Amino acid sequence: MELLAPLALIALLPLAGAVILLYLLKLRRKDFVVPSVFLWRRAVQDVQANAPFQKLRKNLLLILQLLALAALVAGLAAPYFLARRVGGKSTLIVLDASASMKATDADGSRFAEAKRVAEEIVGSMGRRDEAALLVCSDHARLALSFSRDRGRLASAIREADATDCETNVRDGLLLAYSLAAKRPDARIYLISDGAFPALPAVTSSVELRFLRVGSRCDNVALLAFEATRPPDSREHQVFLRIHNYSIEPKHAVLTVSHEENLFHAAELDLSPGETRSETYQLTLEEAGLLKAEIEVEDDLASDNVCYAFAEPPDTVSVLLVTPGNLFLEQALLVLPEVDVFRTAALGAADAQAAYRDHDVVIFDRVRVPKPPETGAVMLIGSGMDGTAALGAEAATPNITSWDDQHPVLRYVNLGAVQIAQTRTLSPGPGAVVLARAGNTPVAIAREWAGARAVAFGWDFMDSDLPLRVSFPVLLSNAIQWLSQSAGRTATMRVSPGAILHFPAPADAERARVALPGGRAESVSAIEGQFTFAGSEGVGAYELEAGDRRWRWAVDLRSPAESNLAPADELRIGEETVQAGIGPPKVEQHLWPLLAALALLVLMGEWHLYHRRY
Repeated sequence: MELLAPLALIALLPLAGAVILLYLLKLRRKDFVVPSVFLWRRAVQDVQANAPFQKLRKNLLLILQLLALAALVAGLAAPYFLARRVGGKSTLIVLDASASMKATDADGSRFAEAKRVAEEIVGSMGRRDEAALLVCSDHARLALSFSRDRGRLASAIREADATDCETNVRDGLLLAYSLAAKRPDARIYLISDGAFPALPAVTSSVELRFLRVGSRCDNVALLAFEATRPPDSREHQVFLRIHNYSIEPKHAVLTVSHEENLFHAAELDLSPGETRSETYQLTLEEAGLLKAEIEVEDDLASDNVCYAFAEPPDTVSVLLVTPGNLFLEQALLVLPEVDVFRTAALGAADAQAAYRDHDVVIFDRVRVPKPPETGAVMLIGSGMDGTAALGAEAATPNITSWDDQHPVLRYVNLGAVQIAQTRTLSPGPGAVVLARAGNTPVAIAREWAGARAVAFGWDFMDSDLPLRVSFPVLLSNAIQWLSQSAGRTATMRVSPGAILHFPAPADAERARVALPGGRAESVSAIEGQFTFAGSEGVGAYELEAGDRRWRWAVDLRSPAESNLAPADELRIGEETVQAGIGPPKVEQHLWPLLAALALLVLMGEWHLYHRRY
């Protein structure tokens, strides 16, 4: 127990002395002449007791008055103790469920410790208190809205799981502040290790408390893994980067394999804070999944593995239908393993033969004479019925969002591209919007049985895209993705938490998804496509529907999540919230109890006085 105003206790000495002095003062009595003092011995004793500086007799009234005075003075000193109780009638618990919370430097894991803290918060609720649970990984999710049912809250906490995603605490706190603004006397508890950058300022009067979990940074991480093949070469250049975030030297065993075949193994000794880059050469006879993995004693396993897909040399035949586009032709000619054929026009009678004879047909500002039944097309400044119908013209559009997880736009930045004019596109059944200018689709990808299409609503010559380094990357991505339409298995690497869309074959209503660890799930086709949002764990996935297969791999590659050092404070704009450790405690003040005690004692003293006198 502590005191907020300990100096108030000094007042007990003069006040108690004043009360005692009243009992020591001699009473002024009138003189009376009586024939005998036998009947007045009691009065004589009182006179002697009221004489100053004599020993006090036992007096219950004095004791009660001193006790009441002591209770009042103690109440003025404001004593309190810290109790594990919720400090608000409405409590929002925000659980960080990102990859770093899987670190094992706490009992079980950081996330297990965070769940225990959350359960203690729920256990400290009063009968009229209520709480809500938010779980944050790559997105914020309201696991349970405000409830006074401790059982439901505890069950929601137990069901929460950590992911391998990067954290998005910003959206979680914004949602928490929004919910708390509608509740009186609300408080937010963020339970996290603080492994995220500073957050933007938030205008709110709601109190935020940061409860930290985690105690150290002992981790080695794979931060990069790529396999590229130079033009006119049959060998892949494999590159990877490893970083030791620990303050201690680390010994690790690195292995690199192609599918199930090990082709490289090495022992690495890493100094504290050291970054090591490794390069290897690999000759592949067939396409497959490359996997880099390190065996090391550290606190986080999610960043000890990385994936890449590599394909052997394979010539792609591209037919360019254009009235003339020097930039486009030159960019296609420098792409490795791409044979470019050019024509100014293509009739309906020759269209199906062109789709069959070439892996990809590009229509540059040319109307598509007939949609393909099988094959792949790329539309530039053009549309196609059933896939991307052309809409109204829009002048000087700014691309505000694009899907950088889609293979066509991987490593492509469209945010700074200047476009003079574009046509809006209307997505066909199962089409995916790749880029938007505001709410208007300007780039679309669609896949159906045996065919694929990519459409761009603007003429590349009406923009500065051909002058940017993203241009050849975009063309290479698009041709690689389109060329996989001829029955090949589509492969890609995505970040944890990515939402993937796959076209549903005409005869397939459900698809089977093989998950890491041997588990499997089933997804249903909705509006001609399968949507899978369960790629939250590191590993290799495969979706099979009918005679089509798609493979993708998920790995972390996040310095923010791999750096496990717990934060001592949380920065929100210019404000700083200091970290607390363990379950929250609030001040429980005792002055109301002391004031009530003093009142009861005084009432008892008053009653006793009137009974005696």
